[in-house]
Amino acid sequence: MKRFLFLLALVVCSSTFSQTIDLTEYDKFLKDHVSNKGVVNYDKVLKNMEQLNKITSNFSKISPNASWTPSELKSYWINFYNANVIKLLAENYPIKSINYIRDAFKIDIVKYDGIEISLDMIEHEVIRKLNDPRVHFALYSTAISSPKLKRTAYQPETIEYDLGVATSNFINDKTKNIITTRYAKLSKIFEWYKDDFNLINFINRHSSGDKLIKSTKITYMEYNWNLHRK
Repeated sequence: MKRFLFLLALVVCSSTFSQTIDLTEYDKFLKDHVSNKGVVNYDKVLKNMEQLNKITSNFSKISPNASWTPSELKSYWINFYNANVIKLLAENYPIKSINYIRDAFKIDIVKYDGIEISLDMIEHEVIRKLNDPRVHFALYSTAISSPKLKRTAYQPETIEYDLGVATSNFINDKTKNIITTRYAKLSKIFEWYKDDFNLINFINRHSSGDKLIKSTKITYMEYNWNLHRK
């Protein structure tokens, strides 16, 4: 019961005072360290770890509350997650893949509200429970097969539009998904999180090319966990 109540508080804190998200510093950090292709310059990040530590620390001190809109919650948690993924990889750099870090997504290394939680807890117990499957294409895993990291912070005012763009870009990237009416080779993301999608409708809504039908043969690509470098 105690764990359940804590997880519930992660989604919407019962605090009565209002807090706002200042994304100015994180936005600047992304512009300074991420290319237009979504590649993080980890050599440069290492030289600015103090700045990144300050950003993640500031995120951890914010408690979403009942007055926050769904857009504010999505913005906060996606940015918080991505910033901590960058931090984790940088702290272990140089490595070929984040999988070289044992249980990278399961270890309790993310500071939040005075305790430490895991990236998996943020993703599965909080972000997925916001009930918007588009969030899967905004979360950065550092891998070649990952959705690209947005070069600017997700802002509450524009996140609904930006999630649509991120989803469309990912689905229509032929290195991530090959879609024809006869067959489709989809990203492992659609297999891992199958319970979050009405797959055919979701793909067809965002595909700019061929559409899936009931008889389309669907298989899944292997997920390349090597570090996204170019």
